[in-house]
Amino acid sequence: MRYHWNDYSLDHEAGLLTWQGQQVEVSRKVLDCISHLIANHERVVGHDELIRRLWRHENVSNHQLAQVVLAARRAIGDDGQSQRLIRTVSGLGYQWVAALSESEDPDAAHQMQVPDVPSQAQVNSAEPAPELSPPPQTHEATPEPEPHAAATAWYRSRKLRAAAVLTLTLAVAAPIGWQLRKTEPAAITQPQVSTTTTDPLAPLWEALWKGQYEDVRTGLTALPERLANVPEARILEINLDIERGRFDRAMEKLVLQQARAENAADPVWQAKLFALQAELSGSAGKPGTEILAPAESAVKLLESAGKAASPSAMGEALSARGYGLMKTHQLDLAIRDLIRARDLLTKAGDKRAAANAADTLARVQMRLGRLKDALELMTEIATYSQQTERPVQEIYARNAATKIQVELLRWSDALASSDRSMQLLRKVPGSERRTRVLQLRALVLTGMGRLREAASLIEEVYASADNRYSAIVPAAHQIASGEFEQALATAAATAAFDKYNVNDQLNLESKEGAVLLWMIAAQRLAANGKSMPEPSPAQLEVLRQPESTIGHIARGRWLWSQGKLQDAETEFHLALAEARLMGQLSRMLHASEPLIEMLLQRGDAAEAEQVLAELRGYDPGHLNKDYHVNLLALRVALASNDSAAFTANYANTQALAGERKLPTELVEANE
Repeated sequence: MRYHWNDYSLDHEAGLLTWQGQQVEVSRKVLDCISHLIANHERVVGHDELIRRLWRHENVSNHQLAQVVLAARRAIGDDGQSQRLIRTVSGLGYQWVAALSESEDPDAAHQMQVPDVPSQAQVNSAEPAPELSPPPQTHEATPEPEPHAAATAWYRSRKLRAAAVLTLTLAVAAPIGWQLRKTEPAAITQPQVSTTTTDPLAPLWEALWKGQYEDVRTGLTALPERLANVPEARILEINLDIERGRFDRAMEKLVLQQARAENAADPVWQAKLFALQAELSGSAGKPGTEILAPAESAVKLLESAGKAASPSAMGEALSARGYGLMKTHQLDLAIRDLIRARDLLTKAGDKRAAANAADTLARVQMRLGRLKDALELMTEIATYSQQTERPVQEIYARNAATKIQVELLRWSDALASSDRSMQLLRKVPGSERRTRVLQLRALVLTGMGRLREAASLIEEVYASADNRYSAIVPAAHQIASGEFEQALATAAATAAFDKYNVNDQLNLESKEGAVLLWMIAAQRLAANGKSMPEPSPAQLEVLRQPESTIGHIARGRWLWSQGKLQDAETEFHLALAEARLMGQLSRMLHASEPLIEMLLQRGDAAEAEQVLAELRGYDPGHLNKDYHVNLLALRVALASNDSAAFTANYANTQALAGERKLPTELVEANE
């Protein structure tokens, strides 16, 4: 017996499934699943019955059964959302619901059943369709009784119009299938025949990565209703909301899609949505645990799906989990996942997703102190993104590069990266990374003494009401501007900030960094004759039990202010050695600055000069171009009565100062 529906036919005895006369490669279990559902199409086939039929025993989970049903749907152009052919009956099982015809003669042409009579609303909204060949897709229809003679003409006209609309819709929707693009296993996504169809959503995805948000929004609005409801289109819509910073709206849509995917018992679709949830949580500034949990679920679902999960889908899930592991400080595990993700995505030909995995991997390297390696990788990603005209991805890479360059005191490079990011914002003015671009540029300008420009950007950041980032940059700017009381208040407030992320630990972006800025402002006030303020209980907790190099520098300043000079010097030396080992020039400077000042206070100019020489000798090309390093050199030269060195360093320091004011005692000494 042969069964026929649309351009498909199934000969169970011969073990043959065909589409337009060409064989569709499927496993025997998938073939048996389709055949059993068709043979019993008049009723719901229970889970247990189908398990016994396919495995010949009952030691099989419903989840394993769902994998076979999923593969069966894919093989015949169905999907878990629309369920045009195989319908899930919640809590019971599955039922074949599409129209069928039968034939005994293997060569008999299959008969097409009449589709359901459309509603009046569908008829009114139908548009003339061009002549298109139906794609490998099946129309769900219920067998119709022969219409009465008086109604035959009316019925046929309605049928033809509905069929025309159906043909056009299917021709557009079929290439999408049920799954995200580039994630289908070749053997089961569509029948293995030559087609010339293309993905109609591909241009919209490309527009998204190019930051053409309005084009994406307009394109989504213009999609036919049936195409607009496929998972791919919905996921594109969620990505658009994420890129525009509309996180609450994106989450609402995501939850709805997750419910549909769960109802369809489609683990690969569910995994895609879990990976997307991890990305959304990260973009929205959620805690690391809220990023890792859905990413873990994505990987587990795909592992259980086996061959139904494509390498690309697994690559994206591993990339999401690596991101979550980074956010929860599990860096070794993050590296493992991210390297594997990048390899899978590269082999799958998805260079954009592979670059995303590499981006996160570089951020892990940043956390581990491998700054030069991370910078090299970020530069490669930025170059690739620029060449492929993907400004959204390039902004991410340029921002990371800027942070590393600031940490390495490469101010001219950081300014160039920041310039490029600002140019990119003109292409994507609605980017959710806008706040970060402005904040980082303000940091660079502050480090170069361009304080008024930085102040303008900081005002814009405050006006954005984007609360995902701390006030570390404003506090640093206030210190550079000599506004120590304001800096004290800002640093105290940002010490309580609860959204610090593991990949933002550079440039003092941490609770310990906020405490260090508070200590610097407090000591500046004390040096100007004001009383030394007392740290808060929360700040004292950080100062008593520091966890990082920055924390130890802050503790050293606190001990210094308490008169515990030997203990303070020990903290500074340890922090300097650790920063030197990690190649973190900014932290080397933060440790050297108070150490040299303390040594000069006690009259030990020779040792201060030795510390300065070790600092400058580490990377003279960049350290000698830093304002604060030259300021230290001025102080040491003055204390050592080295007039030649003082004169030379004074000119360098003045040239690098920008709008910063040199200390009064140094100006007077120069006069």
